[in-house]
Amino acid sequence: MSYGRRSLLGLLALVGTAQPVVAQDSMPTQGIGAAELRQRIEERFTERVKLELGLNQEQTAKLKQVAGDWFAKRRAMEGEERDLRQALAGQLRPGVAANSDSVSRLVSRLLDLKVRYAETYREENKELGFLTPVQRAQYYSLRERLLDMLKQARQMRRAQSGQRPYGRP
Repeated sequence: MSYGRRSLLGLLALVGTAQPVVAQDSMPTQGIGAAELRQRIEERFTERVKLELGLNQEQTAKLKQVAGDWFAKRRAMEGEERDLRQALAGQLRPGVAANSDSVSRLVSRLLDLKVRYAETYREENKELGFLTPVQRAQYYSLRERLLDMLKQARQMRRAQSGQRPYGRP
């Protein structure tokens, strides 16, 4: 996946579910650059989140900062996971004897990473303490819907291109 596409998907994950905002937009998006599209989505969605959660300007800015910080941390962890999975796939190639010690270390690191990744949500929740529990729940709901949409879009793209997970053809 290209840096531009990762950045766009990242922005969508950062600001929550943008599909309804984009769907309401009567302006065509063909021919615009990724940066402009990101900006449009972010601006419109920021207003939507502000409205749906009843946030003031200060809360909106703080939410964007907290979500952006945790998003960056999670993307780094996802990159680490991809690297570990590729290393594990290299060890588990058909017809090649795997090194048990290496496989054990890789699996252990993957499991530790999964736990650390899950803990990021608990830590993020603490930092979102400026929101009410209801606002946090609404935000999480919006974000989960977006992640589901992105997952479906990614699966459709892979199915259309004949690609398998983790970039293996």
